[in-house]
Amino acid sequence: MPSARWAAGQGLHLLLGNVARAETHADFVNTQREHLTVYRSGLADGATSRVAAGRVLVPLDGADAATRQRLLAFAAQRHARTLEPQGPRRTLFAADVVGSAAQIVDLLQADPVLQQVDELRVELPYELPASDYRRILQIVAEQIAPALGWAGAAAAPRLRAAP
Repeated sequence: MPSARWAAGQGLHLLLGNVARAETHADFVNTQREHLTVYRSGLADGATSRVAAGRVLVPLDGADAATRQRLLAFAAQRHARTLEPQGPRRTLFAADVVGSAAQIVDLLQADPVLQQVDELRVELPYELPASDYRRILQIVAEQIAPALGWAGAAAAPRLRAAP
C-alpha cells in the first residue's frame, strides 16, 4: 500500500497488476480493494485520477481440443498460487480468467475490483507459444473488448462502476 499512497500523493494514476503483496489481507481481492481505498483517500481535493487493473485472460474460443486441454491444465497448474500468499514476501496472484469469451466477459463484469476501476489492462500468461498469444489477442479484440464497451482501435477497453 505504500506505493498506492505515494502515487496518490504525487497526483499520479494507479495501476493494479495481477500480482500484489499481502500486507494486511491474505487474499488478492481484498488487498486490491485496500489499495484502491488508500489511493483514493490520498488524492488531493479535485485531483483527477485514473485507475487501471490487469487480469490474465485465457479465452478458449477457437482452440482445438488439444490446445484447450493444454490451456486448462496450464491454468489449473497456476491456480494453487492464488489460494494463499506465496514466499517470504507474501506475494498474492490473481486467478487467471479462463473460459469462453462470454464466460470471461461475465467474470470480468462480476470482478469487484474491476467494478471500481477505469480501465482493464489485458495481460497474457507467460510460457505459451506465439500462436496462443495471437489467438488470445484476436478473441480479446473481436469479442471480449467490444462486449465490455470497447469502441475500436482508438479507444481502450474500459470497465466503469455503475453510478
